[in-house]
Amino acid sequence: TAMDDNQSAGSVSTAPTAPTGASGITESSVGSVLGGEISVPSSSMGGFVSSTTGSVGSAPLGGLGKIELPPPKPKKAVFGPGLGRAVNAPAEQNETQNEAPPDQILDRVQFLINNLSISNCAEKANDLRDILERRYFPWLGNYLVVKRISTQPNFHTMYLCFIDSLGEYGKGLVDAIIASVYVNVGKLLRSQKITTSTSERSLLKNLGSWLGQITLARNRPILQIMLDCKELLFQGYETGMLIAVTPFVAKILEGAKNSNVFRPPNPWLMGLMGVFRALYNVDDLKMNIKFEVEVLCKNLNLKLEDISLRNVDLSKRVPPVKEKNPDFNLKSQSAAAPAAALSPDKTSSGASTGGDSAKSDDEPQQTVIPNLAAYVQVNPNLTQLFEQVQGGPLSTHITLDLLKRSVPIAVDNAIREIIQPVVERSVSIACITSKAIVTKDFAMEGDENKMQKAAQLMVANLAGSLALVTCREPLHSSISTHLRQILSSAINDATGNSSTSTQLGELEKNALDQCCAICSTDNLELGCRLIEKAATEKAVRKLNDTIAPALTLRKDTREKKGQLYYDMSIFGSENQRYPRELPDMLRPKPGGLRPEQLLVYEAFQRIPRQPQPTQSSSESQSGQSTGDASNNSSGQLNMNAISAIALKLDKTVETLLNTAGPRAQEISLAMIPPEHEIKQLIAAIPRVVASVGDPSSLSSSDTDSILSFSQGILKRIYEVDLSQRLRLEALIALLEMLNKICPQLGRNIGTWTKYAPTKTDAERKLHRAVLLLLVRSDLIQIGDLDAHLAKSADEGRDQVWLEFLILFVRAATLENIVPPAKMPNMINIVQLIAEDRAPTSQQINPAFRKAAARLLEELRNSLSSGGDARGRQASPVRARPSYEESSSMSPTSVKQLTDASLVIAKSSLSLASNDPPNAKQNVTDILVNWLRVQNEAAGNDKILAQFLQLLQQKFGVGSSDDETERFLRLTTEVVVESCVKSADATKGLRYDAIDGYSKLLSYLVIHMNGGGTSEQVTQQRLGMLNKVLGCITRSLVTSHEKAQQTNAPWDQRPWFRLLLDLVCELNTPNQLLDSMKSSIVNVFGSAFHVIQPLVVPGFAFAWLELISHRMLLSNLLLAKDQKGWGVMHQLLIDLFLFMEPHLRKLELTDALKKYYDGTLRVILMLVHDFPTFLAAYHLSFCNVIPENCVQLRNIILSATPKGVPFHDPINRNFKIDQLPEISQSPLILSNVVGPLMSFKNELDNYLRGQQSPEFLNILLSQLRKEDNSKELDAPKVNSVVLYVGMQGLARLQNDQISSNLSRTPEMELFQKLMELDDRGRYIILNAFANQLRYPSSHTHYFSCVMLFLFNESKDEGVKEQITRVLLERLITQRPHPWGLLITFIELIKNTKYQFWNHSFTRCATEIEKVFENVARSCMLPGAVAATGGGD
Repeated sequence: TAMDDNQSAGSVSTAPTAPTGASGITESSVGSVLGGEISVPSSSMGGFVSSTTGSVGSAPLGGLGKIELPPPKPKKAVFGPGLGRAVNAPAEQNETQNEAPPDQILDRVQFLINNLSISNCAEKANDLRDILERRYFPWLGNYLVVKRISTQPNFHTMYLCFIDSLGEYGKGLVDAIIASVYVNVGKLLRSQKITTSTSERSLLKNLGSWLGQITLARNRPILQIMLDCKELLFQGYETGMLIAVTPFVAKILEGAKNSNVFRPPNPWLMGLMGVFRALYNVDDLKMNIKFEVEVLCKNLNLKLEDISLRNVDLSKRVPPVKEKNPDFNLKSQSAAAPAAALSPDKTSSGASTGGDSAKSDDEPQQTVIPNLAAYVQVNPNLTQLFEQVQGGPLSTHITLDLLKRSVPIAVDNAIREIIQPVVERSVSIACITSKAIVTKDFAMEGDENKMQKAAQLMVANLAGSLALVTCREPLHSSISTHLRQILSSAINDATGNSSTSTQLGELEKNALDQCCAICSTDNLELGCRLIEKAATEKAVRKLNDTIAPALTLRKDTREKKGQLYYDMSIFGSENQRYPRELPDMLRPKPGGLRPEQLLVYEAFQRIPRQPQPTQSSSESQSGQSTGDASNNSSGQLNMNAISAIALKLDKTVETLLNTAGPRAQEISLAMIPPEHEIKQLIAAIPRVVASVGDPSSLSSSDTDSILSFSQGILKRIYEVDLSQRLRLEALIALLEMLNKICPQLGRNIGTWTKYAPTKTDAERKLHRAVLLLLVRSDLIQIGDLDAHLAKSADEGRDQVWLEFLILFVRAATLENIVPPAKMPNMINIVQLIAEDRAPTSQQINPAFRKAAARLLEELRNSLSSGGDARGRQASPVRARPSYEESSSMSPTSVKQLTDASLVIAKSSLSLASNDPPNAKQNVTDILVNWLRVQNEAAGNDKILAQFLQLLQQKFGVGSSDDETERFLRLTTEVVVESCVKSADATKGLRYDAIDGYSKLLSYLVIHMNGGGTSEQVTQQRLGMLNKVLGCITRSLVTSHEKAQQTNAPWDQRPWFRLLLDLVCELNTPNQLLDSMKSSIVNVFGSAFHVIQPLVVPGFAFAWLELISHRMLLSNLLLAKDQKGWGVMHQLLIDLFLFMEPHLRKLELTDALKKYYDGTLRVILMLVHDFPTFLAAYHLSFCNVIPENCVQLRNIILSATPKGVPFHDPINRNFKIDQLPEISQSPLILSNVVGPLMSFKNELDNYLRGQQSPEFLNILLSQLRKEDNSKELDAPKVNSVVLYVGMQGLARLQNDQISSNLSRTPEMELFQKLMELDDRGRYIILNAFANQLRYPSSHTHYFSCVMLFLFNESKDEGVKEQITRVLLERLITQRPHPWGLLITFIELIKNTKYQFWNHSFTRCATEIEKVFENVARSCMLPGAVAATGGGD
């Protein structure tokens, strides 16, 4: 208590000599109250103790009245206080930055962790001791927790083994890991999304598992000061966080099962288990939370009922609010008790009267079965059935919401309608059978527990299986009937008619029937499982009561007499056939059943059934059992066997894919040999169904079984990852075999695929691949699919399906799956789009026109070459990538590039592991022979061609992909090693071997000819060039990665010489290669993109020399129709991305200074020779050039396309808005809208006046970087500024820009951006200045925008920043962009802006001189004084 008997509380005092029977308060203690009532603060009531029989607040005190206490203030549930430092530690303490090791050591440590396994823990631990100092343990601990432990629960044992292997050296690492676990646990528990995000709860659960293993399992306590687990459970109960807290604490306590200290009955552990027991008994608690408690008890070998309750502690806590609480499920309150909801006794009355179906639609109907609606499936595409019937009551009144309300009620009514007879019959038969068999088998068994367990397993299996096969057909029919009645009633109520049949046409009736059938099929499995569960539970209860006397007799005999009980009554009757006629080995014998005999009962243990593809296994059981019941054994379809084959096939494919590892996605069904188990299982289907004979002899039940089973297979197909091509093809092959015995399957699959999930890009990509495979297997009629896809595209109105159609046609035709003639509707739409003749051509994205035109050209080329597509695989066409995937400037791509070298190196090492023992020596001999032949027969193409033919015939070079790859890889390694070893201190490297090898490679490409048309031969040569450059680049990256890991020197010169030789050899004039010159340089450009400096930093100088070589750069930029511009743009982006982090530093190393000089020379050359190219991609270049590189940016922005006249900005004798160039828009080839895709629709709506002004506040948050920092994302800002400006230009004419600028939503947006802080405004203004280039409409518009903002802004800081952005670009060395000069001259010359009157122009003498010098250089002599700048 807070007060003892001698303490006072306010004006109330207790006398130590109070007589017995008094109220505990003497007359002297209340004399000052003056007959009033005594009020005691509620805060003291918890400690007020009366030593007498009087009661506070009720006993009269000598006529002075009662002691009245104000009601206690309600407590408020708060999560956090008292949970320990892990949750309540200050944010700055949690955010401390751990010292990371140098990059070289960091890479080695990460490589070590990546290659860790149970077998090499000791070896890797020794390696870690050698490379990492102890002071880096905090960093390593945080890395392991964040990147490994929290996301890889299956590898916890491996990481524990690794830590143990570190021994004394790793003690500090254990403490660092535990500290990091606490920090990250606190972050997750404080997260606002922990109750809604399954990913965050999964991370928290994994951390709990690890914390239990590294502390409790090792007899190490979890201190209350760090984490109070009991208080965590209580506060989770109060605040609705049990859904996250319960699995976390349960996983922690699981570690106690291996502990000598903390395992039961440890008081600390049992106290927590008492809290779990109390929480388990809370009403309406969700089942998944209770399940966590049950699993924990099982792992700790505890029984829930044996744990002492902690209800007293729980009652003292703040009761949770259950409404909208993620810990509770209130739907069960509206129904009967959950445990009895499925009881046949409880449902019979409702079923007999029709249940809820009789209620009116105005009342919210609820299901008797608790939470049934959460599990019922309603296909969202069902409404398309009614949309096809236009104008009728179905399309008007049956909506998806109505279906979602009606289907659960129909399922509920159907279950309650049939559950009583099905369960009663199944339980009765199962109990009678089980009792008879168990009583006989366990007659000589004295252990009642064995007998009870065996009986329960047997009766549960029999009752469940029998109920399952009995209820399937009636339930399917009943669901359809109830749903049809509910929907018909809804239509009647909506239309006011009394009969639905009179107002529905034939098509509408068919659509309604089909809808009911689909809903019934989708939810049949759910209903069957519920009935099966009810039958199983009732059968176990009934059998327990039935065999209870036999069990009690065995127990009493053993405990009272000390003997085992034997039931001899089974041998007493002469009329009893069993066990008298059983063989001796099967007769009951003293001692009970042997272990091998008990296995018969253990086999009754029910294995949980999988939804797909074993969904139909139960259906096959239904079909067979029904057939057996009707004695129709002849010609019966054995669906059990088909289901078993499907399961075996799925497991075999899974095993093969796991064995293949990273190359699993390359495996196809065509690569599997005929003797493989997969092919044998598929071939076994016809043998299994051979008893059926003619497909026309199939019974209706057999047909339904096949269709239902096949529908499960199709659902399974749409759940497969697209990378698992073998699994897709195997399941399709299974359907193909079933279609041969049930032709109706082919007609139904086309309908089923119309309801496939297609909401996301990934789902559409999978759908397209599945359709291609189904068409190839003749499981879909291409005519029906052609009409469906053409209708979905809606002549281009639906651009999502238009893109799907174009990609499908491309894949189907170019891969020889379907000829174009069989897809007339789709081809017609492609032609309309390509020729701009579609009715909605104004709404169609120009990119689709280009794609359609390119597709038509490819189709014509394919037809002209005979349509030969040999060597092409039936892989789906790659869908359009997102900006994050396609742009190398996105953070995602840059991050992936840093790890690319390691990935490539691993791939090469994996390929090398399959080389024969003498492979390297063999290719060395070939090289030696080649060099000798080349020297002796130089210029003799005939002899050289014979050598190439020998390579192809004897070694498979050019004919076998694997042999070609091995030859190229090994020969590249040999010649580079030979060159490096030839190094001489005086003469340098010898390149004889490399030069000869490059000749061999160029000959392989030039003379590659596998037959066919000229275009096919061209493709073969390009394919060989791809293989050559691919092997060289992989070998280069692997060599560089090995040198990095071993700290060995790496020489880039041999690789540079080899690639340069190939560039020169294959780009010199050659009549065999002239027609493919642009394609060759594109292949080289793509190869150089792979080995860019971010991937191979040691090759940076050679790489810059290669991409700027005259044989490559000029051929790329001079290619017809700008086909090489995209490749060159990508290479320059690669260059700037590598330079960007270095250029941000104030000081560059000597090597980087040289590299920067080389970069400047390349850019200056482009400005001089290819200015149009630079100008077209100025946006993306500015995105990757740091703000401090002003001169480099000025050079790029100064690029003026050829043909644009130069107007001297200093000797201005012209009006800018009168220049003819000002009305012309510049060429923009950069991806302007890519960074804006997440909010582009909202931005367009705002610019059209259809969006609330509140959007501007949202836009500011969208422009920030995605790493939760407050800094703006410069690429997004650049794109927004240019995109909004382009929209503004479309709104205004050039002569109206300066006068009408203020009244546009574009300018309102720009003015809103000026409200950002200084750093944000600086980025925005730089984006404006990036558009001040050569004379064009963009330059004029953004010049007016900057001048308008300067003139209209009331903030002096905005004007000063505009001046700063312009000035810092002008004080650098030339060149200066034309638009920049025009804008600054207008600003200081036009008195409207009063530039020289602002204080920032004269804040310091140095600043004033800078302004005057810039003004003199930008204006004619004397003009500065005229404007006021010379005062």
